[in-house]
Amino acid sequence: MTELVDLTAHIEEGMPNHPAHGRSPLFLTGTRRNHEDSEATWRGRGVEDMSFKNGFVYIAEHNGTHLDAPVHVHPEGASIDEVPLEECHGPGVWLDISDAGPKGLVGPDELESAAEEAGVEVRAGDAVLLHTGWDRYVPDDPETYLGEHPGLSAAGAEWLHDRDVSLVGIDCGNMDVASDPALPAHRVFLRRDVPEKHTLVVENLRNVDSIPAHRFTFSAVPLPLAGATASPVRAFAVVE
Repeated sequence: MTELVDLTAHIEEGMPNHPAHGRSPLFLTGTRRNHEDSEATWRGRGVEDMSFKNGFVYIAEHNGTHLDAPVHVHPEGASIDEVPLEECHGPGVWLDISDAGPKGLVGPDELESAAEEAGVEVRAGDAVLLHTGWDRYVPDDPETYLGEHPGLSAAGAEWLHDRDVSLVGIDCGNMDVASDPALPAHRVFLRRDVPEKHTLVVENLRNVDSIPAHRFTFSAVPLPLAGATASPVRAFAVVE
């Protein structure tokens, strides 16, 4: 029996968001036309039971569970609408790195140990999801969620990038350790070998450890936003 596991952050005003990406999302007041007003426009036109409700949402490209495009870090990298769909959907594994702790660096040794413990081999084309457990701080402690989380070291990112994985996802607000201005993991994945090669980045995942198998099918397909550096995604695992 097929099971779908939702790995996406609920999008609402006031949700934790990296300060570099501004205040977002905003559900703009007055843009959600209500049913009563909508019905009034249809009356007398032969349709008495029709109404619509819709609205306008302002959201940053990097808000919520989102996928970073190479152009986010490299000026010659692909924008989000140029990222092939096959890089966003395919085989996946999840690794438990929850021992990393606050601002802990995750390197090759930790990744190899996590893969061995999970009984999986990280293969070319895999989506590798990292479970730090940091999503437990949402929504009650956004300061810890954004300001104390662990992340990949440069060597850890190279360990994954050199295995030709399609993307790496994490349940933190940033793939790099909190407050590290050098962003070593981003630079390895989205800058080092661009435009010839890249590793996509998915951030703000949720409930990675709820996936009942360590190997599954992963999907995090972005909107084709012209020229954009990222896109919110609906991330989920498919477990057979």
